[in-house]
Amino acid sequence: MPSMVQAVLGADEGAVVLAEPEIHTRPLSTHGDSLNDWLCAWCLNRVASEKDRFIYSGTAEFLFKNPQGISFHIITFSQTIGCRQTGVPTSEQTWFPGHAWSYCLCDRCRTHLGWFYAGSSNFVGLIRDRILRASPVMN
Repeated sequence: MPSMVQAVLGADEGAVVLAEPEIHTRPLSTHGDSLNDWLCAWCLNRVASEKDRFIYSGTAEFLFKNPQGISFHIITFSQTIGCRQTGVPTSEQTWFPGHAWSYCLCDRCRTHLGWFYAGSSNFVGLIRDRILRASPVMN
């Protein structure tokens, strides 16, 4: 008996059967505790783990404005799982004194997710609106 997606065209011996399309899914990365990971909001690539939150000056979340007046709520992490550093680090207009920044992109879709910071300590600041928790997505 054909599934709802299958259809039989014609009633005689030469009937044509349209089968369900083959679907290829890409499994999520196996790094970290999957329910406590942070995902890219665009492609759901795992980009950080909650256990890697980085405390800077007593907090791991900050609200900053860039020179154009655009506000960014960022969460800091000591490392990332699925991010790529790009650009030449610069200390121009840094939000963290003594730390040079470069861009942080999602490994999978190349969306700008935040910034890598290098200085007395190295960490990453990911833009809260561009990442989401895995637990609501996976449930």
